[in-house]
Amino acid sequence: MNITTLEQRIDRLLSALFRYVEKAALVAIGGFALIGIGQAVFAIHIQGEVLLQDLLLMFIFIEIMAMANVYFQRHTVPFTYPMLIAVTALSRLIVLQGKNVSLNLVYESGAILLVTIAILVMRFSDRYRNIEDGD
Repeated sequence: MNITTLEQRIDRLLSALFRYVEKAALVAIGGFALIGIGQAVFAIHIQGEVLLQDLLLMFIFIEIMAMANVYFQRHTVPFTYPMLIAVTALSRLIVLQGKNVSLNLVYESGAILLVTIAILVMRFSDRYRNIEDGD
């Protein structure tokens, strides 16, 4: 057996190992997101009221589960999914601060604006690239 063949076998073995570890991690992430939703629902039950911050938290968990699902279907995650989760998380942070106006509010709002612009740039660049590829 030559070195190239041995190297190729090791590469295939490691690739398969990483693929299974990746899938196991995604299943764990989806499971933890589901547990998080359950905990949020339980907290709402204990509080006796539904707050906007609770809904945003559940929405973050749902987006995480959707991102894992998309990976299993397409074997890739669009770059915009984590960015959408970031926008929701930043929005939740603003809601948690309540009516206290501080400089942090400006920074967090600016971060939402920057991430939103980045999402738009990514989406338009994907569409533009697809139009060029079609010609």
